[in-house]
Amino acid sequence: MIELALEFAHDLVPFTHGDSVGKSAEAIAHAKAELAKLDPESVRAKLYELQALGGELPEVEMPLQHVFAPGLYARTIFIPAGTFVVGKIHKHRHVNTLSMGMVDVLTEGGGIERLRGPMTMTSEPGTKRALYAHTDLVWTTYHVTNLTDLDAIEDFVIAPTYEAYERFLLEGEHHAIDLQRAD
Repeated sequence: MIELALEFAHDLVPFTHGDSVGKSAEAIAHAKAELAKLDPESVRAKLYELQALGGELPEVEMPLQHVFAPGLYARTIFIPAGTFVVGKIHKHRHVNTLSMGMVDVLTEGGGIERLRGPMTMTSEPGTKRALYAHTDLVWTTYHVTNLTDLDAIEDFVIAPTYEAYERFLLEGEHHAIDLQRAD
């Protein structure tokens, strides 16, 4: 049995350091700039208020795992219990799996929801979330792309602002996800 496990061990993808540590000041400044453009009573404004407040909290290491298959990129994050996170604006509909854990999630379209893993769900385009992890979480997002460069994937998947997301919609790019090789 050990020999069999070792034979397949080369296919395992390790977790790496998260990508949020050291970015609190940038997140706070971005949130404050976006807040100035929004109706203060809107859920979007509340999400940015939470982002600004969350940036004041101690930073937490949240390891990531990046897995690629033809036409698919999967990003898994481990979020420790007691952690508060505000995510980015996603341009495309995509699948999410909460493999384990319990979390409260605030989105513009769903209000506050308590989610318990294991579960799989679909996120609509334009989704930005704030979440509080009641327990340790393992959350995976799946994105349709052949890209493998993480910066290029972020540009493809994420809108930096709601204004950028609305321009993306007006340009019609959301109707065609190109699965051509990104060589």
